[in-house]
Amino acid sequence: MISIKKILVPVDFSEPSMQAVNYGLSLALQFNAHLVLAHIVPSSTALIYTFPTQSFGFEKDQVNYARSVLPTLVPEKSRDRVALQTIVRTGEVRSDLLEIVNNEKIDLVVMGTHGRNAFERFLLGSLTGRMLRKFNVPVLTVSHLDPSKELHSTDPVPLRHVLYATDLSDSAEIGLRFSIELARGTGARLTVLHVFDDLQTVHWDAEGGGYYPEALQGLRDDALARLRNSIPEELCSDVLVTPVMVEGEAFREILRFAEEDKADLIVMNLQGKSRIESALLGSTAERVIRAAHIPVLSIPVTVEQRMRAA
Repeated sequence: MISIKKILVPVDFSEPSMQAVNYGLSLALQFNAHLVLAHIVPSSTALIYTFPTQSFGFEKDQVNYARSVLPTLVPEKSRDRVALQTIVRTGEVRSDLLEIVNNEKIDLVVMGTHGRNAFERFLLGSLTGRMLRKFNVPVLTVSHLDPSKELHSTDPVPLRHVLYATDLSDSAEIGLRFSIELARGTGARLTVLHVFDDLQTVHWDAEGGGYYPEALQGLRDDALARLRNSIPEELCSDVLVTPVMVEGEAFREILRFAEEDKADLIVMNLQGKSRIESALLGSTAERVIRAAHIPVLSIPVTVEQRMRAA
């Protein structure tokens, strides 16, 4: 079962992080969850990204500013409807966010990416590289959204079509279960998409003359059968689930399908069953996050332990 009791939104007061606050607040109201807004002021020993100043009192000024502004990011009409917690620290962004996730027992992180200034680029680099793999909770990235996907109020996130991109690995079931429950809870339809990349599937004939067509077609048929068999009927009796397999480069096809089929959310796992698959999937997830015009929900395989315990 999906258990979202605490949602963390890191805030740097940039436009992308403001959009993340809107999504975090909307989801908190939808799941009746606590909302945690956190701002990390880089210590004076690190580069000063957000508010350049020559003042010796930079840290103190920015801590006071963040403490006064964070609560106001929740509109007054919603303050009585959500349990809000604000955290302001001085330190190192990556380590402090990881500590907050662990200490506060966060269930979901919502982050804005693709910023314009140095601090925002720092967040993006951390998130899509080491940071994303270190979180043991789902991370919803709100990137450079299509205007129709932006939230300007605290109304529930409009999810009509959820797209789950699966690699058919042993760990793919956790993302599927999460996607099914999310679709059920929001009344959305669910597409389970697998991208068959024949360039990654090389079969040579006896003379080393290129692809072995019969073997390659067999792999296609096997992938399609595994895709269909990966969707348990008992889990989605009340959810419209459509399996789809396409061919091409994974990240390009995921983005193309999401746009053409008007998906509202892309869900991806962060780890395959082997090191090579993990590296490929990690690269695919990062590319999708960077280029998507809709939110992307990245799910680490460690979430499976949380769901089984719930």
